[in-house]
Amino acid sequence: SHRKAALQLVQYVNKKARPMDVAHVVRAPWAEFALRDEDWVRWPLLCELASGASIPSPDSPPANGLELNQAKLAQCFKWLQEFNLAMHCLLPLVHFEAETSDTTMLFGQFKLSAMIGACRGLIFQVLKKGLWDDCLKRTQRSGVSLEMTLNRPKAMRHRAAGLVDTEARTTLFGQAFRQLNSSENHHFRRSDNVYYVKFLGENAEDAGGPYRETFAQYASELHSAQIPMMLRTANAAHNVGVGREKWVVNPSAFASVRLRRRMFTFLGKVMGASVRSKDFLALDLAGLLWKLVVNDGVSVDDLEGVDKMLVQSMSKMRSIDQVGVTEDMFEDIVLETFTTLSTDNRVVEIKPHGASIAVTFSTRVEFADLVEHFRLHEFDTVVRYVQEGLAKVLPLNLMSLFTATEFESMVCGCPEVDVDLLAQCTEYSSCAATDMHIVWFWSTLRKFSHEERSAFLRFVWGRSRLPHSVAEFPQWFKLQSFNKSPADTYLPVAHTCFFALELPSYTSEELLMKKLLYAIYNCQEIDADGDSVAANQLGWEE
Repeated sequence: SHRKAALQLVQYVNKKARPMDVAHVVRAPWAEFALRDEDWVRWPLLCELASGASIPSPDSPPANGLELNQAKLAQCFKWLQEFNLAMHCLLPLVHFEAETSDTTMLFGQFKLSAMIGACRGLIFQVLKKGLWDDCLKRTQRSGVSLEMTLNRPKAMRHRAAGLVDTEARTTLFGQAFRQLNSSENHHFRRSDNVYYVKFLGENAEDAGGPYRETFAQYASELHSAQIPMMLRTANAAHNVGVGREKWVVNPSAFASVRLRRRMFTFLGKVMGASVRSKDFLALDLAGLLWKLVVNDGVSVDDLEGVDKMLVQSMSKMRSIDQVGVTEDMFEDIVLETFTTLSTDNRVVEIKPHGASIAVTFSTRVEFADLVEHFRLHEFDTVVRYVQEGLAKVLPLNLMSLFTATEFESMVCGCPEVDVDLLAQCTEYSSCAATDMHIVWFWSTLRKFSHEERSAFLRFVWGRSRLPHSVAEFPQWFKLQSFNKSPADTYLPVAHTCFFALELPSYTSEELLMKKLLYAIYNCQEIDADGDSVAANQLGWEE
């Protein structure tokens, strides 16, 4: 759609404008931002926005059409500049922020700020980041850091025994919660380390390294069964769709509702501290969760990033009449009631007394709508607890200016893809690491930016990040020659279920880079998982 293309144009401008100030970005000529020939493949929606046509193939890069495209993009950019210039004048006058200690003043309280939040994706990041940074400085606090002692051997023993920290006492995150949660909120509003940590029985002095290590270990624990705060997505369980490395919050974490609220509020405070200190907390949360956190609208597209099979099932339910199922046949085929299974495996009624109400041919659309609505909002209560924690540390209402992706990067930083680690976890078929096109492949991957490497991972594996070590890889990357000729006329083919790539034997590294970039940004449907013949030919086993 044109809206998605406009949002991508803003993302492109944000990337180019990082070294610029607001005054320059809202007045600069398009010539300073104009796409180069090699940029079009990375921003395919911009080609559609400019010309109504899809991005040309890598065999015929844009030439004569480029001038027309640039002229149309220049006009769109001018409209965005005018909009952002108006926002630059308006935003300082809008009462976005509540006092950071006031947890009752959450999103949606002010109509004007809500209207501005609805178009957050069209606001240049340099503009809103300046407003955000000024607010952080005004609410920043200093003073003596808190002190905390963590018992790592205790946490390791419980992890090795496969025990779950149901009382938040044995994991490092649980130990930190017990020692820090009752501290005054202003301690979390520092721009440097919130606390000084001592690891029991270890001689390390905390000059910053141990502090950063705690954030890494918190994330590791949260992304495990050690502490029951997060769950793998259904896409991860079924090995389908995107975001298979992602997690969602557990709606029924901990038996005590009071402890659940306190733990997720503490998580919000730690997330807020990571934003202020820039000691990132690398949480692999699904995009749906980040949208809920910043109070952005969620849709079935977001649900598909969590549970693709459910979305497909509900789509088939709505259109079941189109495959020949009549009203008379329906009750023999569909034996559903108005209940659904939650992420944490609870049977939930999606309307009053739903367990005793059968889904009929005439109510099937209502059923599908209610299932999707429940799954989109089953995390709302827990996310509210996280927001309460964030509100104690950050100007929460000002967060409505940021997209989910922008806020995720503020909390987690940019994911880095370690090419050397990936190479260690690679096996080859019908090719060798010394073959020239394979050598070029690894050289190309090392030349990619971190963003491009993440896009490559999504293309071949449905994930945007690698595991942290060789031992954590659930399956190895499979690299195979694509034995069709002439090789230069073919694109690489991915098999995400097998974490595999069929790579043609290109005749130059430059062509390999062009073909690979085109595939990862424009050919998400090139994934051959659905082709059982192709999968069998690969010779891999899950």
